[in-house]
Formats: sequence, structure tokens, C-alpha cells
Amino acid sequence: MASRATVAGAVLAAVVVAACSGPPDPRAYPGSEDGVSWEEAAARYAIALPSCPTKEFRFDVQPRLRDHLVFTFVASKSCVDGFLAHYGSDPAHPALKWPRDDNHPPFREDKSQRYGWTYDLTAKSALYNGFRTPNKSTFWLYVKSGAEETVYAWSLTTGAPN
Repeated sequence: MASRATVAGAVLAAVVVAACSGPPDPRAYPGSEDGVSWEEAAARYAIALPSCPTKEFRFDVQPRLRDHLVFTFVASKSCVDGFLAHYGSDPAHPALKWPRDDNHPPFREDKSQRYGWTYDLTAKSALYNGFRTPNKSTFWLYVKSGAEETVYAWSLTTGAPN
């Protein structure tokens, strides 16, 4: 049977661990790694949001064993083009373009539903797969075209450890 000191120590340790994780980042999707801000998540992947104005930004990061970073934002076409170019993707040459004959969505349905991502595969959009950060993290970026473009980003690799 555990002593009172052992139980008290376990409770104290749990409180300290919970306090250290910090408050959740309000921009994080539900289920994102507890207490990890966008800034901390972005540092793992050596990525930053574009310096131009963005809106509707959300992200999800998972612990290192399940490692992935997902994010979305809306910005002007010139902003998104600059973001793509900054990380090595040519905005004029995506890997895939929509509308397509097969009209398959760029990400699996369960992933899209989790984040509320929607697609109109009859509208102009594109998938970029050459997106790489300085630590060699790689992403797929799906871009919905328009005056303001919506970006859905999904990491494929984490790159070098930080």
C-alpha cells in the first residue's frame, strides 16, 4: 500500500508537469500537443509564416514519436507565392493542378475532416511537393486559388533534429 508521502509526491509531480506544459495556444487545433505554441512547433521544422498579413491561421503539432506539423492560413496570392518561393517551390509549377480528370482530393478524407479542410475540386487549385525548410523538413502544400488564397500544409518529414 502506498504511503501518504508517495501519493503526495505523485500528485505534486503531476501538478508540476501540468503547470510546465503552459496554456494551450488558441491557434492550435484540438488534439495538438499540449502546451506547444506555434513558435515552438515552427522551430522544430525550421519554418515561419510569411511576413505579409495572414488570417485564419491554425496549426496542429504532434509529439516527436508521431511527429507531424499541419497548418493553414489565408493570404493574398502574392504573399502565398512568396511563401512558396522562399521554401523552394515554384508557384508556376505545382506537382498537381485541379480541376483534374480523376478529381481525387490532395489529402485523405479523414485528415481533411479532422481539420475542417474543404475542397472544390472543380475550382482552380494546386499541390506543391517541393517545399523544404532549412533543416530539410518537407511539406505538401495545397493552395486554393483566388484573390485571397487558402493554404493547407502537411509535413512529410521533420528534418534534422533541433
